[in-house]
Amino acid sequence: MKLFNKNKAVSETQTTSKVTLKNSWKSNRKLRLGASATVFTVVVVAAILLLNVIFNILSDRFPWSLDLTPDKTFSLSEDSLEVAEKIPDAVTITAFSQESVFSSPNTGSEEYDTILRQFYHFTKEYDAVTNGKVKTEYVDLEANPALAKTYEKYGVSTGDILFRRGTKHRVINLNDLVFEEFNAYGDPNVQSLVEQKLATNINAICGEKSITLSFLTGHGEDEQTIEALKKMYEMNGYFTETVNFASAQKIADNAGALVITAPTKDYTQDEITRLRTWLNNNGKMDRHLFVFCNYAGTCPNLYEFLSVDYGITVTDKIIMETDSNKYPMDMYGSYPYFPITTVEKTDLTLETIDKSVLMPFTLQLKTALTDDDEKELVTNHKLVTFPESSRLVSLANLAEAESEEDIVKEKAQEYPIVGMAYAREIKTVDNVTTNTYVVVSGSYQYALQAAAAQYENYENEGLVIEPIRNVCSLGDTVMISGKNLVSKTVTFSSLTAVTLGLGVFTVGIPLVLIVACLVTFFKRRHL
Repeated sequence: MKLFNKNKAVSETQTTSKVTLKNSWKSNRKLRLGASATVFTVVVVAAILLLNVIFNILSDRFPWSLDLTPDKTFSLSEDSLEVAEKIPDAVTITAFSQESVFSSPNTGSEEYDTILRQFYHFTKEYDAVTNGKVKTEYVDLEANPALAKTYEKYGVSTGDILFRRGTKHRVINLNDLVFEEFNAYGDPNVQSLVEQKLATNINAICGEKSITLSFLTGHGEDEQTIEALKKMYEMNGYFTETVNFASAQKIADNAGALVITAPTKDYTQDEITRLRTWLNNNGKMDRHLFVFCNYAGTCPNLYEFLSVDYGITVTDKIIMETDSNKYPMDMYGSYPYFPITTVEKTDLTLETIDKSVLMPFTLQLKTALTDDDEKELVTNHKLVTFPESSRLVSLANLAEAESEEDIVKEKAQEYPIVGMAYAREIKTVDNVTTNTYVVVSGSYQYALQAAAAQYENYENEGLVIEPIRNVCSLGDTVMISGKNLVSKTVTFSSLTAVTLGLGVFTVGIPLVLIVACLVTFFKRRHL
């Protein structure tokens, strides 16, 4: 009986132990799973926070963009990347505005906001691709007036942007980042010049050479054309100056070319002598002249100089086109005195060969010299010509004609008709060859059309820039066109708000958290 009771007690003890062990195992399992769920939740939240931090760091270090435009409006071009690759040492870009003006613009205009964001993004991209050689800083002169003294020597003020490398510097303004005009229908056209301004100013201060183009005034020049040309040349790395040649102002020592822009008053014989002397450069040459003729001007002395010294004669006949397929037409009418033609193959036009250009009110030129550089010291070369469908109209007849029927349209004695040409003078001393180029355009208005929105399909800009680049070489030059801003373009900032803001942070991350919570809930439920 005792034995039986003892065994029963042992059995009950064993049963109690098993229950205790089972309850203990369940308790430990709950603890383990609870701890795992807690750790899992902590890891997920930590991973999300870490991902957010990493994303912010990477977005600062490596600016990202998603460019959906066919012409890559918001991507740095190959020219810009080439400029970045060749930057030798530190470049500092100082924007004299608050950083928020660029990082979070609020001008009320989508186009202007985009331009400011482009500057902010592109400067970061330059920093990234150059491994930190290009640094951008933002200085608020109004909030820190004491800093104005530091930058006083640069002549800057609020809204300016300063580019510095060593002792070299260049200054632009916020307004230089944009080009705006209205077409014939009154529709606005806004172009971003951000990439142009960054690349050309960085390129200019990093180049070993600096060349100034001197615009001669004092003879009733067309100021609008001067400003258009200066703008395009400066955007391509050249410095410019305006010199009143009539008052004998000094020309810059590093001037590579003189530019005569649509004069209406003639040069004196003394001024012609000064032109010859400057171009000769004490026998060293390597100086050049660009002349944009004005059909409304009378300049016999200047034109005689071009004819006698360089074989290019400017006539008193204007070129018109009889083939309606070769001049612009719109709802307001047709423009036969705006002939469309192509660029000839020459040493100065390697990239614009056979490209279409618009040449309004072009005076006929005649070239008297051969184009054989091996036989002659001075040669002539045709840059722009017009086909047999073109006709000539004398300026006198055009002025006197009361109607279209009164205009006498003459066939040229020789085709193609020349509208733009250049002379090249070669001199070799001690096996060193130097050149002087004199480029003459029968039209000055083609330069105005280079930046006109309604004529952006023509290669006028290339015809303005390329001859200068090949005549006055800076070494590594760039030619970057402005880009139109259209509403269908999606920039990093606006696209991020949709794809990252909505897709990742509004939907993606909350979804991950919900899944994590559900996993934790079901694990706890089955404890």
